Amino acid sequence: MLLSITAFAQVEIVENFDNAPDFGLPEGWTASENFLVETWYTCEEGGKGTGANFEFAGSGSITSPNYSGITNDTDLTVSFSINAYQQVSFWPPISHIAPAEGWGTVVLEYSLDGGVSWVTAYTVDDSNFTYIGVDSCVAMPAVNLGPLAAGSDFQARFVTTVTNVSAAQLIISIDDISITQVATSVPNCDAVLLNPVNGSTTADLNTILNWQAATGIPTGYTVYVGSSSGGTDIVNAATTATTSYSLDGLGLDYETEYFVTIVPFNGVGSATGCTEESFTTRLTPLPGATCSSPIEIATLPYIIESDDTANYENNINVGPCGNYPEAFMTGNDVFYEITPATDMSINISLANVSEYAAAIHVMEDCPDVATECVAMLGDNYSATPPYTMELTEVVLNAGHSYFIVLSRASMDGTFSYTMIITQNDCINPEFTVTPVAECDSGEFSVDVDVNYLGDASGLTLTDNFGYANTNISSTGIVNVGPYASGSTVEFTLTNNDDDNCSFSDSTFFYCPPVNDDCTDSTVLTINTDGTCTIFTSATNAGASEATNNPINCEFTNTNDVWFSFVATSETLILEYSNIVSAIGDGGIFQSTELLEGSCGSFTSLGCFMSNYVTLNNLTIGDTYYIRNNSNNVGDYAQNYDICLKEAPVPPANDECSNAIVLTASTDESCDNIISGTTVGATISEDNTCNSDFTAFYKDVWYVFTAAETGLYKFTFERTDFEPSAYYSIYSGTCGALVEESTGCYNTEPTVLSATSGESYYVMVRSGDDGPGIDFDLCVFKLPPPVENDSCSTPTVLLESTDETGNNMISGDFANAYSSPESCAPSAKTIWYSFTPSYTGTYHFNFVNTVGYPNYTIYNTDDCSLTTDNFVTGTYCFNSGENSADLVSGNTYLISIFSFDNNTVESFDLSVYPDASLSVESNSFEEFKYYPNPVVNTLTINAKNTISNVSIFNIVGQKVQMVTPNSMETTINMSELNEGVYFVTVTANGSQNTIKIVKK
Repeated sequence: MLLSITAFAQVEIVENFDNAPDFGLPEGWTASENFLVETWYTCEEGGKGTGANFEFAGSGSITSPNYSGITNDTDLTVSFSINAYQQVSFWPPISHIAPAEGWGTVVLEYSLDGGVSWVTAYTVDDSNFTYIGVDSCVAMPAVNLGPLAAGSDFQARFVTTVTNVSAAQLIISIDDISITQVATSVPNCDAVLLNPVNGSTTADLNTILNWQAATGIPTGYTVYVGSSSGGTDIVNAATTATTSYSLDGLGLDYETEYFVTIVPFNGVGSATGCTEESFTTRLTPLPGATCSSPIEIATLPYIIESDDTANYENNINVGPCGNYPEAFMTGNDVFYEITPATDMSINISLANVSEYAAAIHVMEDCPDVATECVAMLGDNYSATPPYTMELTEVVLNAGHSYFIVLSRASMDGTFSYTMIITQNDCINPEFTVTPVAECDSGEFSVDVDVNYLGDASGLTLTDNFGYANTNISSTGIVNVGPYASGSTVEFTLTNNDDDNCSFSDSTFFYCPPVNDDCTDSTVLTINTDGTCTIFTSATNAGASEATNNPINCEFTNTNDVWFSFVATSETLILEYSNIVSAIGDGGIFQSTELLEGSCGSFTSLGCFMSNYVTLNNLTIGDTYYIRNNSNNVGDYAQNYDICLKEAPVPPANDECSNAIVLTASTDESCDNIISGTTVGATISEDNTCNSDFTAFYKDVWYVFTAAETGLYKFTFERTDFEPSAYYSIYSGTCGALVEESTGCYNTEPTVLSATSGESYYVMVRSGDDGPGIDFDLCVFKLPPPVENDSCSTPTVLLESTDETGNNMISGDFANAYSSPESCAPSAKTIWYSFTPSYTGTYHFNFVNTVGYPNYTIYNTDDCSLTTDNFVTGTYCFNSGENSADLVSGNTYLISIFSFDNNTVESFDLSVYPDASLSVESNSFEEFKYYPNPVVNTLTINAKNTISNVSIFNIVGQKVQMVTPNSMETTINMSELNEGVYFVTVTANGSQNTIKIVKK
């Protein structure tokens, strides 16, 4: 909401951005590229705000329009809301934290001279901003900046300077801006209805009036609504401090025009002469189209032989049924109402349902106000239309009114259907079950709370262990048991008058394990022979989080149990085995936390979500604790065996200095392939890749010495799928290695340019969440590359005369390799260069003769400048025919690339000028231009009429154009920067391009 500054002489910028376009700005506002308006920047529920995201240190700003001569001589008061927080990661689950210390500043400034100079009004930084939460902005207190000189311009801006980002990105939100002076006159009468708009004919009876805030700094509004022009029979002089007023419950009628007058007021007085607006309420809906006019169900069975929700409306999109408010409620709705005289149980059946995602909702109020769902059934695309769905045994209480709502999980979606509602012969009873611990004896009992008898005179309660109670005639609790800890007990409550009516439920209970608390931790014995001969059988079923030792790890259950051990080695292996579900089906993976210290005063050393855990950097003789939980959150638990063992003996090539020699194979058949393993490996000092989630990856080493200079291909094939593994290639010597591969996460083949006699080291590393992997390594020399394999040695592509392609080239990717200058650096790439004869449009005709290669046209001939530097209108992955504007005399690089490693792909390529460029320049009779170089103006003379003159800069961008339609023209080039320009002159249907130097 922007309150524009009007003829009233006072500053009045009040902006909450709610009416600004998404990803845009309010009218007249400007901003740096990183600032925009969106809902996630809002400081108010359901609104919008402005803000920016910073992955690195930097700055940005958002600026209001400049309002000329607007100030009066009263005080200027400013306030706004702000938030600053960091997003931890770009990958789910998304979480947020406070900004880093010294994150930066947000400064509100204003200018009184059209933006020439700026005055600091408010600075937000660590000293006055404290992070509350991602959805909780901080309202900066209003500050009185004193009086301004009357008659000055006024402009405001927020300047954000970010100096410290310690997570994925820092997010700045700004909202609810108020920059105002004191009003010296009554407000403007310019409050305009936004909902319903003036002249609307579709207003609901419960409509809420919303209007655009008036200008002139109003403090409130007086509202008048009548059923005739000037009338006040609906609302008479009601006041509000907001820009809305509800007409719900005021007795509006369908198909009736109502007249509205909104009068702004402030401390000076009320506005005068305000314009009356009007709206008309909607047509009277069909019965069933709205919740206020439902279809009454008077008798059962109730049968609808055929209907379609398309005959009704979509008025309500939220409800209490489902996992979220909009669940199965976004389609057209049909409302039915039933009020039983006695308790009853009904079945609601839909047949011949024509579309997916139909739903039946039952509740005791209209969906948008109901708080509880009686029953609901939605189609989860489990059946192909037409299908049948039935909601059974829905209990309705006497004297209560229930709404049966048909809708769909599709915005404005509709479906046709047949409906039958029938009454059951009896009503099922109901009960709940609550386990009661009796763990001193390793048992538990169950409180069965019979809370509804249905229509039975007596009930029988049974369980799956032989219990039976046939004399239940009233509601209340029946205690049944005891049962052994870990038992699952199934109860059934049956109507003695009609055994077709019954209710069943089950429960289980586990007494807490003996090691549920840290002080009762189970001591683990360490296997010294690398096996799990000695193990401990355990469970986390029945366990609960230790309140004095809260969990430090994410993505874990709260059912923790405790173990302890005394370290016998700096590295130990923790392994879970024989894992079976005890509660629920929550998978087999366990969560483990390693801690040191004492119960109640721990330091967390690591969190692990694997059944094989490597515990590193232990101190021999120290006591450590292990906290175990189920990995999945929820009602899950597992039984398992746990063991600790000393790590295997490291392989011989565990260190760079003991690297195993890798011999080059003859060719890609890999006759000298070498097999290796990371089982038992440790972390070497030469491992430069371990960081973040790979911090404890274990590595082994190989060394290869090139017999001759050339390109060599390295392949890495793992024979195990877990744990994860990567390889890297280095030059240099152990202790002073230089990485030659493209990164730390290589698994694909790598091509290395090797020098004769030089040694290269290969490191293979694998995760510490498994014993290790077995793998094969191979290296072999590649054939010499084709001449234009390198960006620095492109083949010259000659210009074809026309589309026949007289200078077409044909190529393939035999002996082509990857190129770092290409926008597809992992693909096989060959290079061409092209220099056009004309300035203007050229056509690129690219034909795939084998496979599906792509090509890229770069707006440079410098291999160091190819990154994202594509000719305008083209992209990295081009195929087929394309057209682009080129500049005569400039040279353009073209890369053609293929990702297919199994087939030698091939292509044809030709480039030719548009027909409009190929007319010879001598068609210009007595063509003259002067001066050259140009200081201010360029004059062009021709015998024929000059229809167009276009000026291009050195990179092909059109910077100026004139259409003189005369035989002589003078072009003002004074505003252009110094440099070389190409001027294309069109006369008599012909073109000529000249090179001009601008001084």
